Amino acid sequence: MTIQFEIERFESESVQNSLGEYWMRAPEQIQLLNRFVFLDWASARVLAGWVPAAEEFEWKCKMSRFLWQDMKNAEKLRARKEELSGNAKVFIPSEKLKLFVQEVPAADGFFAFIAGWFLEVKKGVIDAYERYLEALDPIFDAPTLEIFEDILPKKRKQLAWGQRLIHDTVKDPKMLESVGRWRKYTRQYLLYLGGIDERQPSSSNKPASPIFEPYGPAPVKRSKPKWLKHAELVEAPEQFRDNLKIFMWHYATEIQVVDPMCYVFYGVDDMPFEFYVDFSRHIWDESRHHQMGARRLQQMGYDLRDIPLPYQDDPIKLLEEYYEDLTMIGESCSFTRKKKSMEAYYAKGDILSGMTAEIDIVDERSHVKFGKKWVPVMHSQRLGDDSNLDDIVRGILDRWMNKIKEAGLTELTGPEDKSISHFAFCGKVEFRNLNFDKL
Repeated sequence: MTIQFEIERFESESVQNSLGEYWMRAPEQIQLLNRFVFLDWASARVLAGWVPAAEEFEWKCKMSRFLWQDMKNAEKLRARKEELSGNAKVFIPSEKLKLFVQEVPAADGFFAFIAGWFLEVKKGVIDAYERYLEALDPIFDAPTLEIFEDILPKKRKQLAWGQRLIHDTVKDPKMLESVGRWRKYTRQYLLYLGGIDERQPSSSNKPASPIFEPYGPAPVKRSKPKWLKHAELVEAPEQFRDNLKIFMWHYATEIQVVDPMCYVFYGVDDMPFEFYVDFSRHIWDESRHHQMGARRLQQMGYDLRDIPLPYQDDPIKLLEEYYEDLTMIGESCSFTRKKKSMEAYYAKGDILSGMTAEIDIVDERSHVKFGKKWVPVMHSQRLGDDSNLDDIVRGILDRWMNKIKEAGLTELTGPEDKSISHFAFCGKVEFRNLNFDKL
């Protein structure tokens, strides 16, 4: 005999609807998961847009990790949505929310953005997760619960980082006013929405932005630390030129690619979802490489504040060109020298430097795979060019050989330029001014 519980006998539609706070059917979960996918995907792109405005390298590295976490969260939620609905397509939950993720990040300063996005928006998302935990059944909805319970601690750590940063910042009265103004605007906008889930009591009036001109996302000037010893370097500083330490210095300089990559991540708005998952990891990896190099130099007795590092102020505008040059030239043409440096470090007993090079090689292999996967898609979807990867790379090599000739680097040019292979090109540029015999 089947036992029927009273909860199964409700016939009133109003009573059934009121159960939503305590029970959630698959269609409701699908809508909820779609909303959270959209929010994390949007958050990753918004964070990328603001990384160039972060003054300290530490903040850029933290935000790079956060945008990767947001995309990984979105990927997990999207997979669960596909299980429940049979399709992975992500829909914009509402026009109001679409406008919200465009207008609320458009603050007039970095700290105002952090205060609004972390202390109000991300806090609102955490609150929504916790509300819906109460409505998920421990058996029916166990796969969703597992994902939520994995995601929530990461979101709380992100919130705590934002809170600490703002706590230290508002000691300045002008910053306190700016932060307070933008938090108030964000709270009013959330109230107009009816909360991040648009299911709470809402106000009828959309708030007006309290500023005339936003500073970001994608600011017109990149921010860098005040302490940075900046130099337009043609080659490495003298103390690194004739020894293997040059590789650790090069790793430390990889922070200079994080901002441009974030301009690409934010500015390229019509690529497949999977591109942003892959590229978010790529960005985080480059920030890690900077940290690896900076840590090793500090272990060797160097102070990063005393070491010149190249760093440009201007944003990049040729987004597709930057991505293809980074993956098909900058990273593709690095493996031989990095492998040789790793072997030299290990042979000379410098284990930590060898491990630094080894991990970098592992990451770069993934990045080149990403480039081979996405460069043709980017050319097709954004440039209307359906060329295959080989033809695209041929065009990249021709463009680079022209740059080399214009720069007067005659030792890198020759009669075979027109037919030079990718491998041969890398061989020409990889081993300039390197000494593998001296630590």
